[in-house]
Amino acid sequence: MEAKTVPDSPAGAAEATGRGAGSGGPHAARPAADLLGYLSRWPFLTASIACFVVAALSAAVLPTVPSYDPWSWIVWGRAVFDPHLSFSVGGGPSWKPLPVMFTTIFGLFGGAAPTLWVITARAGGLLGVVAAYRLGAQLARRVSPGLTWGPAVAGVIAAIGIVLTQEWAYYMYRGTSEPMLIACSLWAIDRHLAARYTPAFLLGVGAALIRPEAWPFIFVYAIWLWRREPRMRVLLVAGLFAIPFLWFVPPWIGSGQPFLAASHAKAYNGHLGKHKLLEVLRRGGDLQVLPMLVLALAGVALCWWRDRDRLIVGLAGAAAAWWVLVVAMTLDGYPGLERFYLPAAGLTCVLAGVGVVRIARAASDAAASRPRLAAHASLAGIGVVVLLVVLSISLTSSRINEARAQNAIANRAVTRLDQLSAAVAAVGGRSAVYPCRSSFAAVNHGVQTALAWKLHVTLGRVGTSMRHRGVLFVGPHDSIDGGPAAIDPRLTRHQLLATVGAWKVYRVWRDGHLSACVGR
Repeated sequence: MEAKTVPDSPAGAAEATGRGAGSGGPHAARPAADLLGYLSRWPFLTASIACFVVAALSAAVLPTVPSYDPWSWIVWGRAVFDPHLSFSVGGGPSWKPLPVMFTTIFGLFGGAAPTLWVITARAGGLLGVVAAYRLGAQLARRVSPGLTWGPAVAGVIAAIGIVLTQEWAYYMYRGTSEPMLIACSLWAIDRHLAARYTPAFLLGVGAALIRPEAWPFIFVYAIWLWRREPRMRVLLVAGLFAIPFLWFVPPWIGSGQPFLAASHAKAYNGHLGKHKLLEVLRRGGDLQVLPMLVLALAGVALCWWRDRDRLIVGLAGAAAAWWVLVVAMTLDGYPGLERFYLPAAGLTCVLAGVGVVRIARAASDAAASRPRLAAHASLAGIGVVVLLVVLSISLTSSRINEARAQNAIANRAVTRLDQLSAAVAAVGGRSAVYPCRSSFAAVNHGVQTALAWKLHVTLGRVGTSMRHRGVLFVGPHDSIDGGPAAIDPRLTRHQLLATVGAWKVYRVWRDGHLSACVGR
């Protein structure tokens, strides 16, 4: 059975609001109706504003500090307009165009750039949760039109599934781009289903500027739009051109290597072990909690077997195609990390919400077909939902505990990086660490990019191994700072310059080679 979907319509919202007006009459209700109509007409814009407000508030009450990759994007963004820095993208993680587009703008705001980026990343993560709810509710309305509570149940389950994906809380606390990837992917589907093809395409381009696995999808979608929407052809060409341009040209300018992102990705082996295929498949399965994967598969099977619902099966096929791309790229030498599967995992969570409702509908229909149980058909469906949720709780508790632990971890990261800032100040700041053009500094791997920001230099001037004489920052070996910098055995002379909190700062040089360029 296929339910009719109602497109975004301000008139419908206004009419509904007018009918619910109180004693103030239709004239008093009109401003509220107009506002609700406008909000329903632009759901993505409305959700974006709301999510940015919540994300901004989170920066005031939650520990807010970027992790390794975001610090590099912030450093690169500052270098675009800073006359004292050259634009260099070497010495750090892989290049990602979309984050750097934001951090380039934020670089104009000086020291506020890190916080502005984390707010943006968190807003993107919240947008992903909203999109999951919307999609789950819409698809549940399609497959189970008789269950009035079905859309809300499916939407909530889909949203919870997003929050419980592996390390989602860590990504949100530390400003990574992965939650934004989920948002771009799910909102692109949402906008397409609403026949809003321009924002759907632009959101798809956004996803393609975060992960290369999105390239084939946006290319196929552009071909479909080229034939269906001739008015969009200029935009389609511009969008498709922007993807390779933004991926390859800035690294070419900043490092001389247009394929720097690909070479960095391949250089990291991903710790796949001897059996790459089995390991990368295991990672894809572990990304979402097990109940989401099982319920999604069951729901898709039921929707096809009982309803022949091509949309549900098509969305499942899109998730499977993303899996195929990740696996193929891993076998070709890419690291195959769990987060590479995130768009597929987000869609899986949506399908899981739909699956629960479709299973509940099957139970309700079965009860309705029996005279003795017909009066309680709705309760049968609700009972199935409750049972599935209860059975799932025990399989999600560890992921919940991991999410709860992120606040304390982020607090430690804030403290540690504040101490690093104090250590930089204690030894005299940038001018003391880099008295000459040849001066060098090194630090624990996990905070290399953060130290480059604090010293106001490019990533190439801060190493993760002490291979030249210079200034060495040594912090604890843990998940926040990573391993300390390895020291070239020829650098036998060490002088302690400062100790601040967990950090020790040394001047390091070879016998007979101390000079004014080795710190001050």
